[in-house]
Amino acid sequence: METPLHAHFTRAIETMQEWHGDQVRKYSYEPYWTHPVTVAGMVAQHVPREEAILAALFHDVVEDTPFGPHDIFSFVTQHYPLADPVLVTDTVMDLTNRYEKELCPGLNRAERHRLETLRLSRISPFAQSIKYGDIAHNCQSIREFAPGYASQYLAEKKQILLVMDKGHHLLLKHAWEVVHS
Repeated sequence: METPLHAHFTRAIETMQEWHGDQVRKYSYEPYWTHPVTVAGMVAQHVPREEAILAALFHDVVEDTPFGPHDIFSFVTQHYPLADPVLVTDTVMDLTNRYEKELCPGLNRAERHRLETLRLSRISPFAQSIKYGDIAHNCQSIREFAPGYASQYLAEKKQILLVMDKGHHLLLKHAWEVVHS
């Protein structure tokens, strides 16, 4: 897969690919790593900061792999000395779902979604900008590969976008366009 990202991020992409291993996307069955690379490419167009691109590349690591915030912090410190490893790690943690089914088995989907939406309304504008790219790419995939699930999924993302409005305005606009298309 070609990426619009500068070669400077090759090491981060390769590490993220390694950490995600053989994971595939739920409905498209593409290698999972294609999702963070796509999100990072979207983010890079509007928030070209090294920390934003790194956080976008690693945004699903804590949620979906055995690697944690300390691994991300160490990686950034070692390989991207001009980037702020605290900002990258904190942003990834802001983007990590705290209300997944496995973490909250006593809550139904609607309650988990309500709590996660409230939490996302409070994350940093920096993290919200990355979340817009995540939402846009996921909505495109769901619409294409899981049309029967799309109406529920898109409705949930609309609720999130209504309250998560502090990030980059063009990324937010793009997310809204994808959700409404």
